[in-house]
Amino acid sequence: MALWLTGAFFALTVVGIDVGHLGTSATELQTVADIAAAAGARNLLKGGSASTAKSDATSVVAKNKVDGQSFTMSAVDVHVGTYIGGAFTETSINPSAVRATPSVTVNNVVAGLVGMKTSTIQKEAIASFQGVSKAAPTLPIVLGDCFFPEIDQCFGTDSCLPKDTKFPKDSEPRTAWTSFTGGQASGKTIPSYSVGDTITIVGGIHNSDTHKLDCLYNSGRRQFVVPVVQCNSSGTNLTGTVSGFATLVIDNADNNKGVDFHVISQEIDAPLAGGCAKCGSGKMMLVR
Repeated sequence: MALWLTGAFFALTVVGIDVGHLGTSATELQTVADIAAAAGARNLLKGGSASTAKSDATSVVAKNKVDGQSFTMSAVDVHVGTYIGGAFTETSINPSAVRATPSVTVNNVVAGLVGMKTSTIQKEAIASFQGVSKAAPTLPIVLGDCFFPEIDQCFGTDSCLPKDTKFPKDSEPRTAWTSFTGGQASGKTIPSYSVGDTITIVGGIHNSDTHKLDCLYNSGRRQFVVPVVQCNSSGTNLTGTVSGFATLVIDNADNNKGVDFHVISQEIDAPLAGGCAKCGSGKMMLVR
């Protein structure tokens, strides 16, 4: 009986020691995965390629240790692509996300005495561009999310983001004025809005408002935050439901001819993300 209990106690000790050892190594490896994915994603945001993103991801983890040893990460464990609808797709065309899948084989502390010499651990992290989900607009213009190409078609360059001339005009239903909800239209400070909130869409030309944009442009104020709202299924009308935010730059403003503008990508270190990623204003963050 005593021998049986001694054997059982030894077996539990073996399991306990190695489980703790593997747990520590797994935590260290997850840190490596997080750091690598974030570094690669930041490289993409700065205009990097699949190659430079992988290079940044592997080099940044060189100072980290796993299981007491300096960790070297292979480029084959870094994947670039897109993260849309909760799914990562590997592609080198317009990548906007990085997935890191490092693995390590560690020596078992006690189990090696009974033939189980090593254990292999693998961890995963994904960093992706996420749009701002809450902001205070600075211009009473609203854009439809159907005005923007999908993020897998346009990322890392402003040339493919929306632009328009002679705003407002009936021939472009994906852009409009907004009176918000008791904001600028009533002389009050425009409040912050979040994804899912509803704002009022205002149609028409409104020359007085165009004149105000002309004044802003001539005073040197040309970059603004505007809300992006959902389009209807046919893309012919705006619903008023906020889906994200965009950074709009006025290129020209004329009382009689309207406003020319283009949208730019903008890294915003906002605490709240999860808005319209394809709208260009947001930050890289870990999503898995």
